[in-house]
Amino acid sequence: AENAAMTIAGDEDVTFANDLHLASDSAVLSFGADSEITLTHVADTGLLLKHASGSDDAAPTFTLQTGDTDIASNDLLGAIQFQAPDEGTGTDAVLVAAGIDAISEGDFSSSSNATRLRFLTASSETASEKMSLSSAGLLTVSGRIITDDTTEATSTTDGSLQTDGGLSVAKDV
Repeated sequence: AENAAMTIAGDEDVTFANDLHLASDSAVLSFGADSEITLTHVADTGLLLKHASGSDDAAPTFTLQTGDTDIASNDLLGAIQFQAPDEGTGTDAVLVAAGIDAISEGDFSSSSNATRLRFLTASSETASEKMSLSSAGLLTVSGRIITDDTTEATSTTDGSLQTDGGLSVAKDV
């Protein structure tokens, strides 16, 4: 079919026993009783996830959920990884090249879900943490921070780099 579509509606579970193959370059999967969520194949590009409502804040949400019932410190809550597994040169080229992970910062409880985001990149290796953002808002970078902005500082609230606190420098400024 030119515009192949499949709709999943209602409270029933839908199970596919064999591979599902929609052989259209514009195949659409619609979800919900009024098909408000769609997943569309765009030829030679990828997939589009859309919330069809035109009202404010009706953006699609993609949630990664763990089934772990006892989150402890350093548990992985979810990950997005980027890889080129079919790269012909093999070895390092087929390893995970980048990723974003959500890692628990402690045991979860009724009053705590502290989590940090890890940003991973690779250079002749499996991607490893190069930057993280903690639940307290602390940004940690393992390399240099480079800004190419040339804004002159004329006060304490402008310029290319600003801090509202002290500055600790181990080497020359």
